[in-house]
Amino acid sequence: MKRPVRFEMHRSTHTHSLASFIAVACCLVLGPACKKAPSRATITKTLDGIRPGEERALAQGIYLKLFRIQATAPIGDGWQLATSTEGGFSVEMPLAFNDFRERATATDGVEVRTYSVGAKSPGGVAWAATCIARRDGKLGPDGGAPRPERTETRAKSISRIIEWSDRRCVLTIEAQGAQPLPSEADRARFLRSLKRTGPVVWR
Repeated sequence: MKRPVRFEMHRSTHTHSLASFIAVACCLVLGPACKKAPSRATITKTLDGIRPGEERALAQGIYLKLFRIQATAPIGDGWQLATSTEGGFSVEMPLAFNDFRERATATDGVEVRTYSVGAKSPGGVAWAATCIARRDGKLGPDGGAPRPERTETRAKSISRIIEWSDRRCVLTIEAQGAQPLPSEADRARFLRSLKRTGPVVWR
């Protein structure tokens, strides 16, 4: 039986790790305006001391609400069932996970939110699942039907993009440090584990 990965980092390290996921989520929520997203260093500073349930402004018009840090929901073999608090989805990942939401306004004036769960191993492998939703229920300013799911593979990352009628989800595994990408079996388990658990929460 695989042993779960244990985290022995202090809170500031958790915050720094969380910042890397938030930076990516910022780009997803901003789309073409991603260059306006705050840097990871700025995000880390802004999040210093943040507590679960607290919402903070990351930049002008961009707000983050943290739900959980290093959460666990064991399902065996060291894996966790990471369920988004407000995003209406779950995935399986082999680490304790962070759970948060970002909100901003799209160029057409509609509120957009990203709902994310993610984790990063001590060796630098990041696992993240983010679903993007608009308050008007469309997938984009022009609407449109969901496109077929697709996979994008790069040298140090692999992503799966799934579109439902009311949200677009991106699952990514990325080797950000010395540790290589996980085994094909672990990659497949994570990328194929996305489940819809309910509607997006707007409040």
